[in-house]
Amino acid sequence: MSDLITNQRARTNLPNATSTDDAAINTLISAASKAIQRYCRRDFVATAYDELYNGNGDRRLVLRQYPVISVQSVRYRPATVLKVINTNTTLNQQARVSVTATGLTLTRVAGGTVSSNAVTFAANPTLNALATAVSAVGSGWSAQVVGDYGSWPAADLRGPQGALTAWGQFAELKLHTYELASYQIDEPRGWLLRAIPYTDPELLHPEDLVWPVGVNNFRVQFTAGYTTVPEDVQEACAALVATWFAQRGRDLTLLSEATARVYSYTADPGDQLPARVRALLRPYRYQRVLNSQG
Repeated sequence: MSDLITNQRARTNLPNATSTDDAAINTLISAASKAIQRYCRRDFVATAYDELYNGNGDRRLVLRQYPVISVQSVRYRPATVLKVINTNTTLNQQARVSVTATGLTLTRVAGGTVSSNAVTFAANPTLNALATAVSAVGSGWSAQVVGDYGSWPAADLRGPQGALTAWGQFAELKLHTYELASYQIDEPRGWLLRAIPYTDPELLHPEDLVWPVGVNNFRVQFTAGYTTVPEDVQEACAALVATWFAQRGRDLTLLSEATARVYSYTADPGDQLPARVRALLRPYRYQRVLNSQG
């Protein structure tokens, strides 16, 4: 998660700050950036994403980040491409395989002792190489590629897929194997739209016009965000930093207090950003709309 403003930008709202305050300002910038992105339920700095989405039976698939700068690929129909098994059920009482961001983790339990082996995508770039590396671990481990996927990139295996049991049975690891050819992009709103029959007459099947219902059945690789964070978002971040900077050492929940005869006080619930900051961020807040698909 990147900071929304620089130290120099924050200082425009902190005219009395000195160089000795830089460490505190930088800490507040990071904290304010995270608070704003949580409040808006989105990122702002241009970032590459690789995400799984549930098909919803609608023409529109709403991406979690926007505006969309580019879409690298949209893939669907997860299929089993690699099977992993541990056949030494006498030595091992448990065996599991899981897909991580960097490779496979093979875990086994033998006589109460847990052993783990990592097989990386970097050292084994294809599924054939990955299967060979798993089998080379020994201790009952072996793997085999399914069909003609041996030359496919091992790094295209995606979690969450486990940990899956491989003790005396095959753990089936999946990959999204079909590339979607026809869709439209609504960049500002972060929508992917299936083709409209009148503009795409070659699509003959009604199911081609929607995102078929499923769990994690679409994988979308895309870049979204702003190459330059909008000025009103920067101002919201700088204003929040200035507010927190001025309130250092104070009880931030205390709004007012009175000591005439009977002591009384008013407290802030502490679960909201300042009103001015919220007003600046209102156009950028991601409004969640739930449907029958969640």
